[in-house]
This record gives sequence, C-alpha cells and structure tokens, in this order.
Amino acid sequence: MQHRHLDTPGSTTVEDLSLAALDDLLDRGDLGDWEPLLHAVARDPWGPVSERILRLVDRHPMQGTSALWRSWIETRRATKEPVHVGRALGALRRARGLTQQEVATRLDMTQPEVSKLERRGDVRVSTLNAYVGALGGRLVVFARLADGDTPIV
Repeated sequence: MQHRHLDTPGSTTVEDLSLAALDDLLDRGDLGDWEPLLHAVARDPWGPVSERILRLVDRHPMQGTSALWRSWIETRRATKEPVHVGRALGALRRARGLTQQEVATRLDMTQPEVSKLERRGDVRVSTLNAYVGALGGRLVVFARLADGDTPIV
C-alpha cells in the first residue's frame, strides 16, 4: 500500500501498520483501503487496532473522517455481543485438535464436566487457568485502559 511518502508492503496486517501509515490511511485512504480496518474493529471493538484509531483521531482530527471512525467504533462497542467464555474454550480446544475426553483426562475431570464447562458463559479465573494449561498454554489477563494494557494474571 502506498500513500504519500510511506511504502508499506501489501502483506502488512492492520495490527502491524506503523502509526504514521495508519494515520495516513485514515486521512487519505478510501473505502477499499479502510476495509481491513473495518474488519479489525468489527472483530474486536476494544482491541489494539480500535484503540490506535481512537488515539489517532483524537490527536489528529481529520475533516469528517475522525467523527466517522469514532462513531463506527462506538457503534461496534455498543452492539458487540460479549465473549462467551465456554464457547471460546471449546474453540481453542478444537483448534488444537483435542477432544473433550483428552482435556478431561488432563484436568482430572469427566468428559461431561468439560462439556458443561464449554457451555458456561461465566467461568472462574482458576478454572480458566487450568483449562488453558491443559491445552498447553498459559493464561494471561490484561486490564485494557485508555493509557494501555496492564497485565493482571
């Protein structure tokens, strides 16, 4: 993607765009250029792309564009369905090619207990930590505030 003096490879993800490239894209891009940004905001209205866009439109007001982006992000935040923790855990398990029985064995649980866990909308942090550990991962929890992310767990 080329704008002004910036030359960014077309394979660069919106998450990896420099602030200068993102600022230029917001200011001078067209709807086609914005499409990956729109998808990133729709996927995670509270995510890093959304936060970077909001910071940029606050620091560098763009005629018409700033209000448009702020409105899009606020609308997505208002309408975005909360994450269903159990479904997310099940998706993680399936993505790693594990069965509920395999996870149950690692957690010293039964398969029906894992199934029930994957249907819950609310899970204790200790349970979440154990489940992620059973998948071979490590749970990391952040507080996302206006001035950045702060690790909690």
